[in-house]
Amino acid sequence: MTKRAYHDNGALSCQAMVLDCVAVEGGYEILTDVTAIFPESGGQLSDTGRIGDAVISHAREEGELVWHMADRPLEKGAVVTVTADEEPRIDHTCQHSGEHILSGLASKLFGAVNVGFHMAEDYATIDLDTFLTHEQIQQLQREANRAVQRNVPVTSVVVRGEELENMPLRKQAKGLTGDIRIVYFEDGAVDSCTCCGTHVAHSGEVGYIKITSHIKYKGGVRIWFACGMRAVEDSLKNQDIVDTLAVRFSAKAEDVVSAVTRQGDELNAAKHQLRERTQQLQKYISAELLQRAESIGGARLVVSLQQGARMNELKTLAEKLTEQPEAVAVLFSLNGETLMYQLARGKAVKNSMSELIQAVNAAVGGKGGGRDEFAQGSAAVGGATDVEGTVEQIRSYCRAVLKG
Repeated sequence: MTKRAYHDNGALSCQAMVLDCVAVEGGYEILTDVTAIFPESGGQLSDTGRIGDAVISHAREEGELVWHMADRPLEKGAVVTVTADEEPRIDHTCQHSGEHILSGLASKLFGAVNVGFHMAEDYATIDLDTFLTHEQIQQLQREANRAVQRNVPVTSVVVRGEELENMPLRKQAKGLTGDIRIVYFEDGAVDSCTCCGTHVAHSGEVGYIKITSHIKYKGGVRIWFACGMRAVEDSLKNQDIVDTLAVRFSAKAEDVVSAVTRQGDELNAAKHQLRERTQQLQKYISAELLQRAESIGGARLVVSLQQGARMNELKTLAEKLTEQPEAVAVLFSLNGETLMYQLARGKAVKNSMSELIQAVNAAVGGKGGGRDEFAQGSAAVGGATDVEGTVEQIRSYCRAVLKG
């Protein structure tokens, strides 16, 4: 059995004896009789630290034992100092304590049950079985921070597993036996739960609880949150974003949302107007191209290089051209070092565009495909590529195909 010194007021160091040392892939696993290094469990990340001269990157539980992943071996029987790194411990403790506050208050305010908790190095999440509205999420965040401001005491007791059944706890794992640790926030007024993690002595040490995001998840809600310095850093990052936008839009911070919304509306209106004008322009372009189309084997062949056109513009133009039943449209556009192409046929044309595009792919070294009626592709081209010459070669090939 490994005694958990970190349960004694969050101890960061202790004296211990090395009980075993085993060579494993990537290093050595060290077993001690006492540890101040928290092993990954209960949703909380493992501490890092040192045992004697060995650097510990991770700790894990195996029953009542704690094994530490070390960068070097230690002699069995050696008396050593076990030290957990302070900054990660404080961070993990804040996140775990904040989770208790949020989960306990979600239960008391809305009857929501915590069905999942995950802590990573840069985020933490809680899954609740009840969906909460945006307004309820805000209420939960305010009440959680009021509990932090009250600086309520956080206490723990150890009971036997058989005593749990009649204890009014917010959450308790099923089938627990032996000594079980129960953590109380404000004597249960905020939260009460069986838990093996590390916690603050008073809620004020959490500093600040920030719900950073939330989504509907499996009929309930998944909440992303940050506590302590994680919450501070997230707030600073968001403030930088707001300040940058305020300068960009020459607006006060409180007016940024309306300024961005207004520009978004103006941009949508401009896009709509551009789309209408593009369609009008393409109507005239298609009429001109059809007027110059070659009549070959009962089809009207249009091969054209539309400089700077986007793929969707090529597609729209091809659709307009093939409203003419006898039309075959082979359209190209050069954008930077990318040659894009669209092939389409009218209803009266029998030739397959999915077959024709294979010849185009081979000619330009591109990739593409499609259906008998429509196909598209693209190719990377260098500055030395004779695009216009290549288009003329494809025109000649299309003539031959249509002549049969």
